[in-house]
Amino acid sequence: MRYYFLRHGIAEDFSGSDFSRELTARGRRRVGTAAAVMKRLGLAPARIFSSPRPRAHQTAAIVAETLGMDLTISEALDFGFDLAAVQRLSQDLGADAEVMFVGHNPDMSLLVQQLTGCSVSMKKGGLARVDAFDAQSGQGELVWLIAPKVFDTLARDYSAALLTPPQKLPATSAEIHPLIKHRWSPVGFDRERGISRKLMLSLLEAARWSASSSNVQPWRFIVARREESEAFQQMLSVLREGNQPWARHAAALMLTAAHRYPKPEQYHRHASHDLGLAIGQLALQALHHGIYLHQMGGFYPEKARELYKIPEDFEPMTAVALGYRTAELEHLPERLRGREAGGRERHPLQEFVFAGSWGEAAAFLP
Repeated sequence: MRYYFLRHGIAEDFSGSDFSRELTARGRRRVGTAAAVMKRLGLAPARIFSSPRPRAHQTAAIVAETLGMDLTISEALDFGFDLAAVQRLSQDLGADAEVMFVGHNPDMSLLVQQLTGCSVSMKKGGLARVDAFDAQSGQGELVWLIAPKVFDTLARDYSAALLTPPQKLPATSAEIHPLIKHRWSPVGFDRERGISRKLMLSLLEAARWSASSSNVQPWRFIVARREESEAFQQMLSVLREGNQPWARHAAALMLTAAHRYPKPEQYHRHASHDLGLAIGQLALQALHHGIYLHQMGGFYPEKARELYKIPEDFEPMTAVALGYRTAELEHLPERLRGREAGGRERHPLQEFVFAGSWGEAAAFLP
């Protein structure tokens, strides 16, 4: 038989009658989180028994509702709940049945110790699973003990996994680095998760150390993070209308510019190349942290020049949206959701890798 021993959640401080203490708002939230994890773990007790005290009854009710099970209130689970009561309440159940008891300490901890020989101290909202060798032996094995903080972590990890969108990995003709393989330009950004100042500095530092012709370093970036509401909306207004519906959900927006004339009347023809290298390096550093970039030519350069007072010797080149991906795309127009699900394609190497003369595919290509 499989026993689950659940201690009630966080309750009100003692004031007057201990019997009347109820769960706090925090206690209800944490029990709700634990119950959701129990459901995902596949817990399916044939019976759920609870102490009549409100804090235990409320805990059991949340769990029973989440699991879709009936709940039985039993005076036996009030203070003094013991092994004889466990055996009596579960005696009509089969040898392979599961049963849950929701009660108080020290009873919950002592029962686990008596059944398994393991000394435990169950926290409020903690759950122990004990597999009994047989219904009447009074002996069993402690399979696991889940503390409330572990429930919280399991819930976060499960939600993250649930919301993690599938990867769109390309079919490459040769092996490439995983960061490069994962790089692409999504439109589905997490609307809640921002990019911390520390991470943003990491991304920009990666760009800073990109290769640069004659070390001119012609790149310039204007950055607006989503939490900087006014600055973010101003940069959003520079984007063309087709890009605004999805880019407004990015964690940050960026404009890039290239220094075309680092010296008077001396045109720097490698400026765009170097800017591209810097952004490429920034993109890979971002992917290292799970952050994706979507670069755009769809913005209004002259509006950007006017709003940000960009000097004439600099040329606004691209807009960039940065953020974490999400699988929740209901807020996007259908055409964009379809785009997110589409495949990735590139021209074959034979079309752009030449040897001997222009257009003649290199002999080493597959």
